[in-house]
Amino acid sequence: MKDIFKFRKLSNRQVEDALDRLDEEGIAMHSLLVAYKDEVIAERYYAPFKRDELHRMYSVTKSINAIGIGILLKKGLISLDDRLPSIFPSLITEETDERVTRTSIRDLLMMKSPYSKTCYKTGAKNGNNVSTYQKDWVASFFYSKCDHEPGMFFSYDTGAATVLAKIIEVVSGKSYIEFLKEELFSKLSISESTYVLSDPVGNPQGGSGIMMRPIDLLKVIYLLKEGGLGIIDKTYIDEAVAPLSDTTIASLSNMRERRMGYGYQIWCTGDGSYAFVGLGGQFALAVPDRDMVFVTTADTQVYDPYSSLILKTLISLSHTIDPSDEVVPKERRVTSLKNGRTAESGDLSFIMDDNSLDISRVRLHTERSGGLIAIIKGGVEESYPFLFGENEEIAIREKTSSPALSSAALNSDGTLSVWIQFIGECQGGLTFEIAMKEDLLSMRMRLYGELMFDGYSGVLNGRRA
Repeated sequence: MKDIFKFRKLSNRQVEDALDRLDEEGIAMHSLLVAYKDEVIAERYYAPFKRDELHRMYSVTKSINAIGIGILLKKGLISLDDRLPSIFPSLITEETDERVTRTSIRDLLMMKSPYSKTCYKTGAKNGNNVSTYQKDWVASFFYSKCDHEPGMFFSYDTGAATVLAKIIEVVSGKSYIEFLKEELFSKLSISESTYVLSDPVGNPQGGSGIMMRPIDLLKVIYLLKEGGLGIIDKTYIDEAVAPLSDTTIASLSNMRERRMGYGYQIWCTGDGSYAFVGLGGQFALAVPDRDMVFVTTADTQVYDPYSSLILKTLISLSHTIDPSDEVVPKERRVTSLKNGRTAESGDLSFIMDDNSLDISRVRLHTERSGGLIAIIKGGVEESYPFLFGENEEIAIREKTSSPALSSAALNSDGTLSVWIQFIGECQGGLTFEIAMKEDLLSMRMRLYGELMFDGYSGVLNGRRA
């Protein structure tokens, strides 16, 4: 299929001004894309990110599930009132809470499952082997203890989204990603390289696992704004983006825009706009009254309120942007730690006190341009190189096999700050704060994000070797 978008060569002045403001806040933006009608009027990427690279979209995956369910509905393969036993008969046993058997597809879409928390994150509660059901994210939904009747009130349950993704597989007879490629992605000219991460036993991570290009996500949100383009029915879309579930209390501690209601795995953001929302600043926003759609990718996990600022900026931009106001864009790079100081060259080694992180030694090398932190953890050396004032692209192979960005700042009080930003399948961050006094060293480590490892958060003390 021919690409649904036309592309401008230049950016938009209001977009560039908005990005300047976000940059001033120190937000780790990765991309921002804007389409007006069927034309992409701004497509901006922060180095090292590029157009053709896949990005972890986290809970945006939930909204893509809703489209997959809409396709099954259009094909007549399901009803939204179908209950789970009709789809997963083999998972219903004597141990299954009866409230699970009364749960419908519609309940899952509206985040009105019988659980207040995600089951696979807490483990099964009926005396089953917790570790087994934490590994099988679908089974955990059927063997945990419910705390209320389905359909009662909104609870943000990623397990419900995981079950929705599995419904797509069971009903279609195809893998989750195969079905989406055949029925959705191919019809929107979405990259064949798009894929989804799996849970430990091979189920699709339907709550958070989609890996796709930002430009392709822009096409998906455009599909909804345009009434489904024949792929799903407009009547289903109208329901999906309406405030079917009240989120006032459930989202009090979160961004204001999340208190506007929830449709079918889609957040209502006020004044007829709606959004796919993913951890860390992944957004796809539709503003139908302005005939506009937006996408951002970012990593705000070090400071979550930045996510709210990004979404507020997009909503404000939708009302102030002049689609004809073109401008030559400047180069942008993912934010790094910055200040004007550099360190003297040196090598220091410290023997650490006993600690829960199993770190026995720390070695610190510095020079004017950057340096390196090396830690001996569990008898294995891990190295974290860095540059002062700008990002260095590195690979953290010891724990994640992940590409990363690393930067550092020598602060006015003499402390050293280092920020490692993981930019692969599992995005997040690892920060070091290092202070020295005479022969003593104190180091505070913090790990941010839904990373697949732990044991990197805490305070350690040591003495020069």
